Amino acid sequence: MSANLFRIFVLFLTCAVFLVGPANSAKKTTGQNAAGDEAKSAELALVAITKANSGSYDEAINFFEASIKASGKNQQAFFNRGKVFMIQGRYDKAISDFDRALKIGPEMDSVYVAKGMALRLGGDFARAVKDFTKAVDVDPKNTNALIHRAALYFDMGEHESALQDLDRILQLDPKSFNALGNRAYILEQLGRYDDAVKDLGAIIAIDPDNTMALKHLGHISRQKGDLDKSIRWYRMALKSESSQVVKSRIQEEIQELEKKIGTSR
Repeated sequence: MSANLFRIFVLFLTCAVFLVGPANSAKKTTGQNAAGDEAKSAELALVAITKANSGSYDEAINFFEASIKASGKNQQAFFNRGKVFMIQGRYDKAISDFDRALKIGPEMDSVYVAKGMALRLGGDFARAVKDFTKAVDVDPKNTNALIHRAALYFDMGEHESALQDLDRILQLDPKSFNALGNRAYILEQLGRYDDAVKDLGAIIAIDPDNTMALKHLGHISRQKGDLDKSIRWYRMALKSESSQVVKSRIQEEIQELEKKIGTSR
């Protein structure tokens, strides 16, 4: 019943969060014409964001293009249009926009993270790792970059590297559910059940009704052969689970375990 916690605890596609603020540029421009162009560009970009947030992605792209035409130095317009391209699954275009944003202002760690996500979704894991690493180089406390890089390392089979990134996150934020849950999952894959249970227990200590952690504790107990304890964890998860579909699955799991116990006795 174990699920890949990286796909449960981590919200990979945070690309729908758009950057709003003054149009950034690598060099300050002077003169009324330049200031007017930047103001127009910023105004059009805000309209584009509104369109994107309402799901009108093609219209959003059109307004972003108008914004960029008004001022080719609007870093946020490139960044946000890249995010819309990501939502549409147009990863090559997204990467191109993120590269153009980085040429304007290479200090933005959030752009490196977004580019890494686009590369990962496009299947280019090696380049994605480099961009997540660049984001961490810009801001060593960027837990978003670290969690994405950890997930990528996991997909690449580099479990120890993934654990190191998760350890770094927990040094910065000891109560991070994402890091605790994902580290528990990797530790389980490595057969380090006791260490995995400690991380899941830390989640339960903070949130006693955390269904995912409870279910995962049930799974680990089953893996260790303690079927009675497994049932207890699943029953606790059953009480806190709101989805009827998931409840049915948990009940099936409990019934299966009860049958095994009855057969062995």
